[in-house]
Amino acid sequence: MKNILIFTLAAFSLFACNAKKKVENRDDLPKDIALKPENNLSQQQDKDELTVAIKKIDSLAQSETCSNVADFAFTAIGAKPCGGPSSYIAYPKKVEAEILPQIQKFTMMQSAFNKKYNLMSDCALVPEPTGIACENGKAVLVNKNSGVSQVQ
Repeated sequence: MKNILIFTLAAFSLFACNAKKKVENRDDLPKDIALKPENNLSQQQDKDELTVAIKKIDSLAQSETCSNVADFAFTAIGAKPCGGPSSYIAYPKKVEAEILPQIQKFTMMQSAFNKKYNLMSDCALVPEPTGIACENGKAVLVNKNSGVSQVQ
């Protein structure tokens, strides 16, 4: 009797292992990770484009040695996800015609990046600088409350 019970359980176990359920809709099954779209790749490429653009702007902004603050101006740059500029930048007035369109383009690119990837931020307003100071040949922005702050 004991052997019959063991034999019966073994037979049911073997038949249960051999039974296969037919898959009706293969789209419901988990996908192979290798087939996953490379969303992070496109986000990284977009981020790299922003990095290249800001490096060009920084290069232009630092193209002149600061010895007279009257030769420099500042403007808002970038876009926070909640709105408003992400920072301010000082630049030589000599390159104003060249740098301002690049700053506007960068700001639009950053705004599009924020919307495309649904980014969030602290929504804190970046205070507008009250002026510019020259320190060690570099233009630095002066804030009302905190004194001098380094550009970008």
